[in-house]
This record gives sequence, structure tokens and C-alpha cells, in this order.
Amino acid sequence: MIQNKHIIRFSFIGLFLNIIANIVLYRYYMIEEVVLKQATDNNTYLADLYKKEIWDTNEVAILKLNDNKYDNLMIDKDFITYARESIEFFKNTSCNAIVYDKKGKKILTSVESNVVHFDKYNSFDIYGVILLNLDKYFLRDYIIDNPINEAYKGKASHSLITRSIITNENDDQYEKSYISSFIPIINTKNGGYVIEGVIEITTDITEQWDNITYLEKRIVIAFLIIFFVFFMIVMYNTNYAQSIINKQFETNRALEDAKTKAETESFAKTEFLANVSHELRTPLNAIIGFSEIIIAETYGPIANAQYKEYISDINNSGKHLLSVINDILDFSKASADKLKVEKVELDLNKLASSSMRFVKPRADSASISLIENFPLEHVVIQADPKRLKQALLNLLSNSVKFTPSGGSVTLSIKRNIPKKLVYIVVTDTGIGMDDSNIPKALSTFGQVDNKLSRKYEGTGLGLPLTKKLIELMEGSFNLESKPGKGTKVTITFTCDNSIEI
Repeated sequence: MIQNKHIIRFSFIGLFLNIIANIVLYRYYMIEEVVLKQATDNNTYLADLYKKEIWDTNEVAILKLNDNKYDNLMIDKDFITYARESIEFFKNTSCNAIVYDKKGKKILTSVESNVVHFDKYNSFDIYGVILLNLDKYFLRDYIIDNPINEAYKGKASHSLITRSIITNENDDQYEKSYISSFIPIINTKNGGYVIEGVIEITTDITEQWDNITYLEKRIVIAFLIIFFVFFMIVMYNTNYAQSIINKQFETNRALEDAKTKAETESFAKTEFLANVSHELRTPLNAIIGFSEIIIAETYGPIANAQYKEYISDINNSGKHLLSVINDILDFSKASADKLKVEKVELDLNKLASSSMRFVKPRADSASISLIENFPLEHVVIQADPKRLKQALLNLLSNSVKFTPSGGSVTLSIKRNIPKKLVYIVVTDTGIGMDDSNIPKALSTFGQVDNKLSRKYEGTGLGLPLTKKLIELMEGSFNLESKPGKGTKVTITFTCDNSIEI
């Protein structure tokens, strides 16, 4: 996220620079297309009009001008007429014109200038310095050292003075911007191409230039304000999002640490129970073995009936404890993925019937009906017979244990031939449980707290171990239950074959 935050900020800065670049490009587009092009076109038009109306109509004065007899021109009637008409021509325009002869000598100025000093403009603020340098780059085609030389080669040229300091005869200073056009006066009579002179027309573009600069400043200021506001919003949002993510990261790390700690403790507890259980099996087997010898009265009869009852209780308790120990060991191995399961073909109908017979005595003593619902053809699946029977016995024993007298436990086998699946379903009419208790019932050593479960104490490993065994055999385990209605457990395996008996 830190990288994403920087990417967002850099993207925003990139957008800012892109917009600034477009503003700069737009500035010089406006200067060239709106100001300079209009001014140079107007200057060229005036020069052409001047040639037609003044220059060409005063041929005698022009011939005298070309003879270079300048001393006599000031009293020459034809030249005076030409000069008067020229001044009158430019009088009604806002331009200043200077006429040069064919050798580059200035012969006429339309307006007497009151400028006594002309200085190059130097800016001392950053914005002005940047603009001056940008002007030099983008308007380089208009900044020419000797534009009049180009005109004497027969090519019109234009010279731009972006900013200058003008000092008049009253020592007043002001800033001005000019565009000067140097246009050759060409005589094309009789198929010739003779450059008879050059006319320089200078147009004051200060107002247009200032308008564009004023507009540009306002746009830049407005954009900077908008950019600053949005940038602060982006900064705030990214920092806020980063703080939330950091908190979430810390929370996740704490949860991960707690999970790791809990798993470590659970593994240690399971490992401890497995070790203890393993150590208990040897003495338990001895207790069970010796109690069975005594019950069989191998070495002589037991006269006292009470002793017979006690030794039977010892044998049953030993077997129960051994069963609990075996469950703990199996679950420990299964949790550590050390429990080996086989995959062989087995007759599911026979295995299910055998499991039902095993729990029948206990069901009969509790007045619980056992119902078998098997298909006529025997279903063959790939599984571990020992572990599958262990799983079914756990489920059936649980159902019998938590079903009140008069209830029923049903074991069903159903096939889904199109999907090649077989469902083993154990359904009871027991006390059931609500959805919130199902995860607890499936957790290690978890038991739902109710009167009936306290009546039949257990390790809480039956359902978790069964689920683990089914998953190890690549089956699926699903438990549904409703309080007061019973519980339904569905085990699903793939099935390709069946045998008709």
C-alpha cells in the first residue's frame, strides 16, 4: 500500500506537470495565432497596399531616390510629394513605418519618435525569468538578429521584441512589446525581379500581450489553488487509508500470532495426550486381560457374586478407557497427517449392516429403533474399511446416545448415478442442536452443553475424528441439526460400481 500511495502521489504530480505544460503550450499558441499572426498579416497587407498606392504611383521620386542624390531630395518637389503621401498613408494606422532604399539607407519615417532610450527588459522575479526563457525557446522563429538582411534577399521577415523598457524625453519609463515586419519592395515590371527597397512596419502589441499574460496568470493561479486543494484531499485520503491499512495489518498480525499460538498450544496438548494415552495402553491391556481371565474363572470359581459384578465393571471400564485412548491416538495422528488410510474396494452395504449390528444391543437397551434403508444392489466404493467402519460407529453411537427412548436412528445409502456419487446418511430423532452449536460439536474436545450430553459423558472427539477420517479418505462430511427434531449427517463418496445380489 505504501508503494500505491507513492504511485498515486507521483501520478497526481505528473498530472499537474502535464496541465502546466498544456497551459504553456496554449499560451504560445494564443500568442502566435492570435497576436503575432494577426499583426504580421496586417503589416504585410499595409506594405502591399503602400507599394500599390504610394510607391508605384511616385515613380519619378523613386527614380531620383535610386540615383542617390539625397542632398537635392529635400527640396525636390516629387520627393516631397512622395514623403507627404507616405506620412499621410500611415497617419491613420497604429503602426510606425520606416522606408529604406535599395542600399539599406533609411529615407523616411512615418512618425517622429520621442523615445530617447531603449533598454532590454530584465525580470527579477522567478515567474518573469521563466517566461523570458520560454519566450526565447517557443518564439525563436520571431527573434532574429538581422531581419532586414533577409528582406534584401527577397524574403519578408519578422522580429519580435517580447518586452523592452522605453524611456521618453520626459524620462518616463514604460514596458512595451513590438512586432516589426521587414518587407521587401520588389519591382516585377517587364518580368524583372528588382528589390528597390524595404519597408519596416512596427506594430505595438503591448495590450494584446498583456491581456494574454493577465489571462494566463489568472488561469495558473486558479489551477494552483484547485491543484493544492485536490492534492491536500489526495494526501489526506491516502494517509487516512494508509493508517486504516496499518491498523488492519497490525490487527491481522496479532490475530495471526494468536492463531499460531493457539495452534501450537493445541498441538502440544494433543501431543501430550497422545503420549500419555500411549503410555496408558500397556497397563490398560493388562487390566482388561486379567479381568477377562477372572471373569472366565480360569483358575477357579469366584464364590462371591459381588466380586463378579465388580470385576465385570472393571473390564467394561477398561475397554471404554481403551476406546477413548484409541480415539485420542487416532485423532492425534490424523491432525498431524500421520494417520495412514487405505483405498480398497469394499461392499458398503455389508459394512453398514455390520455397523448397525454392533450398536444394536445398546439401542435395544435404550428402546431406540434402528432402521436400515439400503438399495437392493450392493454399492462398491474405494475407501478404508477399518476407518470407514470406525466413522460409522462413531456416528451411530452418537445418535443412539443423544436420542431419547422411543426415538429412531436411520442409516441410509443413496446413489446419484449421473454424478457418480453415493451418500451415506445417518439420521436420528434426538435432541438436536442449533446452528451456533455445530462448530463447537465439530471442534476438538467440544461438547454441546445440555442435560442429555451430561448424562452420557464423552471425550468430544467422536465427530471431529469422524470428519477427519472421512476427509482423509477423500470424502465429504456435512452435519445438519435442529433442536428437538434431530440430527442428520451426510457422508459423500465417489462411486462407479454396484453389485447385484
